[in-house]
Amino acid sequence: MNWWNISVFYIIPIVSVVFFFFWKRKYLWMAPLISTAISVVISLLAMPSILSDAEHRNMFFGISIMLHILIAVVLTVIAYAASRFLAKK
Repeated sequence: MNWWNISVFYIIPIVSVVFFFFWKRKYLWMAPLISTAISVVISLLAMPSILSDAEHRNMFFGISIMLHILIAVVLTVIAYAASRFLAKK
């Protein structure tokens, strides 16, 4: 795996969810949106050839971004469950 895969699918979603979890939990719903926007910007800066033809563009927006959103949403749900658990204690 290269640095792009690691940053887009691991580091950015985890850091955004952890940031909103510890900063303000009521804004935790923004974590998937912010991490997706950051991932798109980093991807376009790192590989501008993504937009060169329809095949690469469809793969990027159809598969990579959707997978990133899924990972970010799952992490956000886990963070919401953890915050509910901590609130009950």
